[in-house]
Amino acid sequence: MTNSASPGAGALAGIRVVELGQYISGPFAAKLLADLGADVVKVESPEGDPMRRWEGRATMSPQFAAYNRGKRGVVLDLKSAEGLAALFGLVDDADIVLDNFRPGVAERLGFGPDALHERNPRVITCSITGFGPTGPAAKRPAYDTVISATGGMYSQVVPASTIRPLGPAFSDLLSGMSAVQAVLAALHARDVNGVGEHVEVTMVGALLDFLTESASAFLETGQVSSPDSRPRRAQAYACRGSDDKAFVIHMSVPEKFWTGLLDVLERPDLADDPRFSTREARVRNYDELDVVVKEIAATRPRQYWLDRLAAHDIPHGPLNTMGDLFDDPQIASMGLVEEIEGPDGALRVPVPSIRFQRSGRPELRYAPALGADTEEITGLRTESESEPARAKEGAA
Repeated sequence: MTNSASPGAGALAGIRVVELGQYISGPFAAKLLADLGADVVKVESPEGDPMRRWEGRATMSPQFAAYNRGKRGVVLDLKSAEGLAALFGLVDDADIVLDNFRPGVAERLGFGPDALHERNPRVITCSITGFGPTGPAAKRPAYDTVISATGGMYSQVVPASTIRPLGPAFSDLLSGMSAVQAVLAALHARDVNGVGEHVEVTMVGALLDFLTESASAFLETGQVSSPDSRPRRAQAYACRGSDDKAFVIHMSVPEKFWTGLLDVLERPDLADDPRFSTREARVRNYDELDVVVKEIAATRPRQYWLDRLAAHDIPHGPLNTMGDLFDDPQIASMGLVEEIEGPDGALRVPVPSIRFQRSGRPELRYAPALGADTEEITGLRTESESEPARAKEGAA
């Protein structure tokens, strides 16, 4: 597939970011900034970001590649005087410094926000932590499963009877997005007042921002939301056709979608059923209506229902897996996949979904090899890992 980027280097061309991140939240934030055109320099220890070995693939797991494309990479031992001096050299020319260390780690090693602002008063520093710098959990290790459980996310997506973590790294990804929002706002503030500032983003806080509807409902009314609370209020249903292919229907508030659905299902009698005759009744008797819709849907293949729903202009769609997604005609038409050059040849990757008509976006580049740009950027010779360690890793 040809490169679909419009002319231009991206809206953040000229902005330099130093990323001191590992795993997901910090690297994801920096990756989003790189997608917008920022020059991102990822700083790693000689052992590298642990995400590099997430699936045992030497130093380039697909997970690492996903969160680190478009960056340059350097290796620095930040516990050494030489490494710390090199970091300060990067900060002198930086606009943004991102980290996701535990609270107090950067300060202990000599490159906390105060030290960086002393070097460069215009730099914006952003720390992503699990719970922030204070409170009884502040210094605990904060991985996504812990935060998604503590922060209420699992209670909104995992049935109470299913006691296991599910889904993507919610709190990592949402806090990464919150960090991008924060540093872009801080860049604007710097344009106004001329100085940088420190920004704190918490994983648990990012979840609360995301769950604002459920949180506000509880604080106002005492109502505790569950995984089916919003589908019930939104009148959203999931069904399987006779071919076992799944799809969804979303009726929301307009009454026309309910009356249209009765035509689609060829069940006008349901309009007079007291359980379903008003929207309030359908919300109250959601489980009963769900059974009825599922039973009818199972009598015909999915495409039959999709065609009828489209003809009646009712919100609907196939329930795609990742294996289905990129073959969906709508998704395929949107140019959301592109070929880039990887270490073993061309490979397909998802592209940034935001389109800038004037600024464009940079050409996508694969994630950097460990220490790939150390000498060019810092003048230091790369000594990322010992030969025995590399040999052991290769054997694995």
